[in-house]
Amino acid sequence: MSAGQNPAYRNDCFLFFFVLPTVQEAPGGNTWINAMKDLSEYTTVIDDFQHRMEAKIRNHQSDQGFPDRGDLSEEELSDYLFDYQAALDSKGSERKRYTVAGILIILPVLVMSAFPIEQLPFEQEAWNCLLAVGIGFCLFLLYYLFSLLLVKVRIGKVNKTYPKAKRFIDQVKVF
Repeated sequence: MSAGQNPAYRNDCFLFFFVLPTVQEAPGGNTWINAMKDLSEYTTVIDDFQHRMEAKIRNHQSDQGFPDRGDLSEEELSDYLFDYQAALDSKGSERKRYTVAGILIILPVLVMSAFPIEQLPFEQEAWNCLLAVGIGFCLFLLYYLFSLLLVKVRIGKVNKTYPKAKRFIDQVKVF
């Protein structure tokens, strides 16, 4: 270590904001870099309707009693599953739903806070706040019901577009 060097920087290389550690032997003969590589190698399991149906078809198509595909092409089946999954996903993620819920619940509270207390329905602020939160819950319920209705409409359109694929997938679900 040189005379002007900070002791915190002794054997590490710095590249912008990232610390690149030097290779050090870890207990058990593994190096720190290999340990980090082990942590970075993970598998993501996708468990949605499309992938479940594709896996069920792939794993059981040769089984006795499995539904016959008939004249249904692989492309049409794939398109049906993709469009069906897109309709299911149009509801949004759980994170988005919670964000929308929070905004819709708080929005009436913010609107009510703009009015003087004399113009609000109750004289006590707590009751007015509870009323505003209740209105927010009603708004979120309307939003949620509308999003469910939209998903049902989209699924209905997909089922009308691909009737053969729908019949086949319904038989695969039962199998």
